[in-house]
Amino acid sequence: MAERKGCSAADVQRAAIELFEGNCVAADHWLHQEAVGLGRKRPIDVMERNTQQVLDLIGRLEHGVFT
Repeated sequence: MAERKGCSAADVQRAAIELFEGNCVAADHWLHQEAVGLGRKRPIDVMERNTQQVLDLIGRLEHGVFT
């Protein structure tokens, strides 16, 4: 995923909901679970410091790259 300036937590939440095909509950659950692609950190915690890192992970997951 290309670098986007001014990424926000809302951008991450929208991308997570898209990843889960509109299922807000599943997206919220994923955001609060440890992610291997984030060094076993929770996306919700990582996005406080680096939204782009979580967006990049979502992009990889959309393309079938799970790590």
